[in-house]
Amino acid sequence: MQIKWIEDFLTLTDARAFSRAAERRNVSQPTFSRHIQSLEEWLGVELIDRRMQGVHLTSAGRIFRGFAADLLRRTYDMRNILRGQSPGSAETVSFSVAHTLSLTFFPHSLSKLKKALGNAIVRVSAVNISEGASALIEGGTDLLIIYHHPQLPALLDAERFQHLVLSTDRMRPFSVPNKDGKPRYRLPGSVDEPVPFLAYSSGTYLAHVVEMILLNANERCHFERSFDTHMSEALKAMVTEGHGLGWLPESCVAKEIAEKRLVVAGPAQWSCPLEVRLYRSLECTNPLADRIWSFFMNGSAN
Repeated sequence: MQIKWIEDFLTLTDARAFSRAAERRNVSQPTFSRHIQSLEEWLGVELIDRRMQGVHLTSAGRIFRGFAADLLRRTYDMRNILRGQSPGSAETVSFSVAHTLSLTFFPHSLSKLKKALGNAIVRVSAVNISEGASALIEGGTDLLIIYHHPQLPALLDAERFQHLVLSTDRMRPFSVPNKDGKPRYRLPGSVDEPVPFLAYSSGTYLAHVVEMILLNANERCHFERSFDTHMSEALKAMVTEGHGLGWLPESCVAKEIAEKRLVVAGPAQWSCPLEVRLYRSLECTNPLADRIWSFFMNGSAN
C-alpha cells in the first residue's frame, strides 16, 4: 500500500469526479483509476460504488474515509517530527468546519484560540455538513462546527456526541437595492414577473434550509432558477453583482449589509434562525480537544 493511493482516494472524495481528481493530482485519468483500484485490492473491499453515476462511496468507503484522513495526518506528523520541522512536544487538534462558517465565524474564533493555547497545532478542514458529521462519527476529526436547525439536525447520537451552541445566525433572502434603497428583486414575485433565483445545489445543507423556509411559508414564491452552487461565497458574489435573489446567512453578508450593497428581499416569513454548534465525541481522548471545549464553553471565543 502506498501513501499516494490514500492521497488519491481523499482527493477523489473531495473532487467527486475521477477526471477532476486526476487533474488535481497531476496524473492521467487511467493512472489515477489504477491507483484507486490498487488501494481497493490491497484493502480487499470496494470503496467506490461503480453501479451509480458519479462518485459514490460504498459503506466500506465511508468508513475508510475517516481512517484514511487520520492515517494521512499521522503520517505527515511523523515525517515532520522526524525531519525536525515541527516540535515533537506540540499538541495537535483537528477541526471540521462547515464551508460557510470556515469563512465567517471560525477565523475570528481561531485567532483567540491560538493565543489561548500557545504551542499547539490546529488543523482545519472545510467540509459540507454531512461529511463533517461522518468524519466525527468515524474518528476522522476531533471537533466539528456546523449549522443546526431543529427540523434539519445532523444525525449524531446524543449519547455519543455532545454539543455547545456557540452563536446564532439567520438565513435570509437578499438582493441588491435599487436607487431608492428597496430590493431590486423581492419575494414572492409573480407569475408575470418571476424572481431570478440563485440557488444552492441540491443536497447541500443550505439548500435544505431554503426548501424548509419555502415549505413553511404561507405564500407561494414565483421563481426563475438561473444559477446554482454548493458554495455560499459563490452565491453571494452572484447576488452582489445583481444577478438575482438568493438566501444567505446574515454573517456571510454583514459587510455588504453595513455598506448597503445588499438588502433583505422579503418579510420575516422567508427567514429562519440557525444555531452555530460545536460537537465532540465522548470517546475522544485528545486532551487538547478537552481544553478547546472548555475554552468555548466558558465563552472565551466571543
